[in-house]
Formats: sequence, structure tokens, C-alpha cells
Amino acid sequence: MYHRILVVKLAALGDVIRTAALLPGLKEAWPHSHITWVTRRAGVRMLANHPLIDRLLPFDAESICHLEGERFDLCLSLDKEPAPAALAMRVHAVQRRGIGLSQFGTVFPLNPECAAYFRLGLDDELKYRHNEKSYQELIYEAVRLRYTGQRYRLYPSPRNRQRADEVWRGVGVGPDEAVIGLNTGAGDAFANKTWPPEKFAHLAEALVQRHGWRVALLGGLEEAARNRSLAEACVPLMLRRDDREVPGVLDVCQESVWDGVPSELDFAALVARCTAVVTGDTLAMHVAIAQDVPAVVLFGPTCPQEIDLCGRGRKIVSQLPCAPCYRRTCDRAPNCMDKIAVEQAYQAIAGWVPQLQTEPAREAAVV
Repeated sequence: MYHRILVVKLAALGDVIRTAALLPGLKEAWPHSHITWVTRRAGVRMLANHPLIDRLLPFDAESICHLEGERFDLCLSLDKEPAPAALAMRVHAVQRRGIGLSQFGTVFPLNPECAAYFRLGLDDELKYRHNEKSYQELIYEAVRLRYTGQRYRLYPSPRNRQRADEVWRGVGVGPDEAVIGLNTGAGDAFANKTWPPEKFAHLAEALVQRHGWRVALLGGLEEAARNRSLAEACVPLMLRRDDREVPGVLDVCQESVWDGVPSELDFAALVARCTAVVTGDTLAMHVAIAQDVPAVVLFGPTCPQEIDLCGRGRKIVSQLPCAPCYRRTCDRAPNCMDKIAVEQAYQAIAGWVPQLQTEPAREAAVV
């Protein structure tokens, strides 16, 4: 197995996806390495089929017992929470880089190069106002690797792509149609990460009426009711295709459309077909970036400078002076996301789609 490397990364699913940017750098440093990645079960499903991961393990008692009996040349730990940091200390590893757990139950940087990454979690002024590095740059520095623009990728299986294709055909989307995905939700860890539903409705109306583009409402189970309401409100938005009228706004993430709950990589394959997406700083953004789908990203409470769109999209940043804040609750009205105008998002998308339509055709679901 040559150089044996263990990556411990749990956290939110979007963070797990973007941490996969480390994998090309690890293979450049140790071309014949064997890489084990430990994450939560949703992360195991999302990172499935990744050609640079030799073994994916769920973070559970069975895996921990297994890992404690093994030996690694290098352990990388990048979560600032006690449980993954503790695992990094328990495994037998010649080197540890990133974040560990002290005997007092506190997390701390394991190597000097990780100090700046660690400090960003403690110093708001540094994180919000002074840091200009992307997350990828920060984690490469933290684990003492050389960052040269390495990307994170996702790999939906043929079955995932087939299921997504069936959904698109089922709602009547042709292979060459422009489809703008609107991701209407975000996690609930921080307040105001998503745009108000009425703004998504107005943007959908502008995209359908001004350009005749199809609009697809994206999200997970948490957004099902919201997307259903938005689709019902947008019923009058019809388009003419081949002498017949078709809906301009499509609700493509309902269980009834998929004949069950779509998996994480089913969702990735669905997003890969979109011409572009509009989203907050959330999972759908990382899914789009991982598959070269242009993203117009709306930033309110989180830091835009940590996100690298890789030249495929545009950031729209709230101008309220209190943003970013990463607050759990907020009673300000209007809040930071309220202040982002529909016309701003529309103009960003309208500037991207014509450019994309002149690019050479690509198979959207293949990465």
C-alpha cells in the first residue's frame, strides 16, 4: 500500500465536498499512496466512486475499532470539533497534521502551519475582514502541501446519471434546452443563508418571461414544501415548445418525481444538467463547483472570500455592514439576504447563459 494516509473530515456535507480538493495534492506528493477517508454516512455516499479515495469509512464504532488496529504514515484532521480531533489522536500515525484533541478535551493545531487555519475559527475580525484566502488555500497550508489550484470533484455513477436523465425527460426538458436551477434552501446552522421565497419567484418569472428559459427548483426534503408552493405560484408561467405549452417552472426534487428519495449523488447528477444555478452558500453551490456548473452565489452571513468559483460564476454579496456574521439567529429587518435585489441575480444569470450556449457541447452529468 506504500504511503498510507488517513483523512478525517466530518462536518457539513458541503465542507466534506470541498475538502476533497486535498486529494489531488496528496497524490502529487505521494503518487502511490493509499488514502482512507473517514466521514459521516452522507459524506460516504457523496464521495462514492472518487478515483483518488481507496477506502471510504463511516464515522462509527465499528470503523473506529478497525482504524485503531491499523498504522498510518500520515493522518490529516481538519474539523475543529472534539470527536474527529479525538480520532486523529487515537489512531497510530507516524505524522499528524491539522487539528487534534488535548488531554483537557480542547482542540488545538497539531502543526505550526495549521495555526492560521485554526485561528480563523476564533478571531472574527481576521475571518471576516482580513483573510483573503480561499478554503482550499487554507487547508493546503494547514496540512503543509503546495496549493496550485487543485479542484474538488464529484463522480455520480451511471445509475445516478440515468435516474437524473429520467427525471429531466419526465418533466419534458429537451437535451439542448437551457435550464436554470434555483436552489431555494440552505442549512439551518446560520440565520439568513437563503433568499426569501418571493425573490426566487420573481427571479423565475424574469427568466421565463424575458428569455424563455426553463427554471428548475432544487433542494432536499427540507425544501419540498417551499418548492411545492413556489411551483404552484408559478403555474401561469408557460412556454411554447413544438406547438404546445409547457410549464416554465419545474419542481424536480419531489419524491414523487424521483419515485423515492434521491440520493446525494442523484442530486449531483441532477445539478450537473443545469446550464447554471442560483444558490446561497450551501451544498448545491459546492455540487455545482465540483461539476463545472456556473453558479451565481448569494452571500449574506458567510464569507465570500473563502469560496473559489473557479472562474465559473459570480458572487453577489450583501452590502449590509453587519455581514458577514455567522449568527445563529437574527432579528434584523430587512436582513442581509433581503438586501440582495432580484435584478442583481437576474443580470448575473443573463450574462452567463448566452456565453455558455456558445461553448462546445459537453455531457453535463459526466465529470
